[in-house]
Amino acid sequence: MPAFKYTAVDTKGKESKGSTQAVDSRTAVAQLRQQNLFVVKINQIADGESVDKVGLAKEINFSSLSDMRSVPTRDLVFFFKQLSFMLRAGLPVIQALQLSHKQISSKRLCNIIGKMIADIESGSQLSQAMSVHKDVFPLIAVNLMKAGEFTGEIDAISDRLATHLEKRVALKSQTINALIYPGVVMLVAMGVVTFLVTKIIPAFAKFLASKGNALPPSTQFLIDASSFATQYGIYIVGAMVAFVIVIAVAYQKPVGRLKIDGFLLKVPVIGKLLTHGAIAELTWSLSMMLRSGLTVFDALKISANVIGNRVISTKLQSASALILTGKDMASSIQHPAIPDLVTQMVSIGERTGTLDHVLMELGMFYEAQLQVGIKRLSAMIEPALILVIGGIVGFVYYSFFQAMFSLAKG
Repeated sequence: MPAFKYTAVDTKGKESKGSTQAVDSRTAVAQLRQQNLFVVKINQIADGESVDKVGLAKEINFSSLSDMRSVPTRDLVFFFKQLSFMLRAGLPVIQALQLSHKQISSKRLCNIIGKMIADIESGSQLSQAMSVHKDVFPLIAVNLMKAGEFTGEIDAISDRLATHLEKRVALKSQTINALIYPGVVMLVAMGVVTFLVTKIIPAFAKFLASKGNALPPSTQFLIDASSFATQYGIYIVGAMVAFVIVIAVAYQKPVGRLKIDGFLLKVPVIGKLLTHGAIAELTWSLSMMLRSGLTVFDALKISANVIGNRVISTKLQSASALILTGKDMASSIQHPAIPDLVTQMVSIGERTGTLDHVLMELGMFYEAQLQVGIKRLSAMIEPALILVIGGIVGFVYYSFFQAMFSLAKG
């Protein structure tokens, strides 16, 4: 009798993994359901593959190695768009993949499509062939493709996936582009301050010391600050590097990442931008999955793996468990990190039966809010940095002239 490995959650939302034997996957799901387990994922164990081997594979994480060879998102967007177009034209899945195999520029994606073709020719579904390559195809893509196979809308699913991936790339690029200019200005400011502290001010201090006159308070403060920075600068830089390393290491730990993400959400201006970006991505994802036929439970469970901020993703995990107890989505996702507008609109969408449309509208709204926030951040950082640089340079000139006037009077 075939064996199946599964991932399931109980009525309290606790996740469990294991294996069971059954005639087929549907029978296995039914058996687990009798044990009050709700199956999230189930796969048949290949012939000759032991349960111990499967358990060992779960403990070994090769994701870091896979990420080093990840396929660019733009190539995935092109693949799904191309697949959607060919399926709408009436081509069967296997023939559409064969044509894509010849036109994809990414060598790695091309090799993966070749393996998918072989799997499908052996009797696998498209979603099953995609699930083998989890480092390339995100969980949301695999689950949506499963829904598309059930409803017969693989072409529409492929088009939605392409749009979703494009939106994710657009969100990231908007945020990065907005921070490039302030980052450059900040580096220039640090360069100017470093040059003044290490070259100009020490030379000026040596000149004034040779005159033997008493220095004005502003000039003395400037020279003392320069001397301190020159003497202890290496320790200051070392402490800053050590702090960054500690933060980076802590961010790799679940508890550390949860605390850091929570702190970032509370930072003025930055926290609001991060919230808007996460909510925009969340509502888009939920809308797309619900329109594609996934249940609210499955959509929340998958979204928890899509959202990068650990505070919000943890809440989505617990929300999916609350759905199993009979709660509505609006009350399940209530959390300080999730704006009240989202829960209110979700409640309206649930009552009117237009939840997927409401979520899409929320995604558009928070995308617009994110763009406005990024522009405001750029507008705030630019003059602030200019004032800081101008203030430092102005104080240096003021101190120089004070010293020169003091020498002239002497």
